[in-house]
Amino acid sequence: MSKIDDIRIHGLGAMASSERLAARPWPPLDGEAFGAEDLGTITYCWLMAGPARGDAFDRHVMACLIAAARTETAASGAPLNHGLGLTPGDTAALIGLVFPHATGLNALLSCDGGSGEEAIEEEDLRDLLLDHRTLGVDEEVWLAAIVARRSLRPNHLWQDLGLLNRGELSRLLNRHFSPLAARNTKNMKWKKFFYRELCQREGVVVCKSPHCEACEDYALCFGPEDGPKNLITPLVR
Repeated sequence: MSKIDDIRIHGLGAMASSERLAARPWPPLDGEAFGAEDLGTITYCWLMAGPARGDAFDRHVMACLIAAARTETAASGAPLNHGLGLTPGDTAALIGLVFPHATGLNALLSCDGGSGEEAIEEEDLRDLLLDHRTLGVDEEVWLAAIVARRSLRPNHLWQDLGLLNRGELSRLLNRHFSPLAARNTKNMKWKKFFYRELCQREGVVVCKSPHCEACEDYALCFGPEDGPKNLITPLVR
């Protein structure tokens, strides 16, 4: 068992072992069977209990993303893929590639073939990420769409992605979108950084000061991004 598995399964106390998780029926489609506060953790652990495939960190990230979207959509009644910003086909492809034991989640996808309603800036952010892919793999296409959709949520981005902390988000972006992530040299909050990059791409000046250190909004852009992990609590209240 990896360190990540140990943190999620034993540290959160969801189950005693991955073997016990794998022995239980898949999938947990009904949040009422576990309680909304447990659905994200249960979904994560079920995903991670299957056969290990691919890079361990990427697998952990994908499990976090699906678990966060599952918690949100269970509360709102929306299809799972809408929480991810993916079409049903792309969501099924992601699950089939990384978590082939969890294809039962396909029952939660939309029937219209769409990814849900997009905000005006969502396509721009998705394109920004796609233009700076590191590895050129399908997973980065999916990640660009997911990050763009989850960036619309109100919390810190790492929280809305269901990750453990901001460090995991930075690792994700440096791994899969390194040319873009490398430009965040002063460790600006990622949502603020994305917004600034999009504005600069359009030639729009949004900063009040020519130097960040002299700006009255410095704390808003560079302040700490601490807070509770949203994976084990409802994202929609």
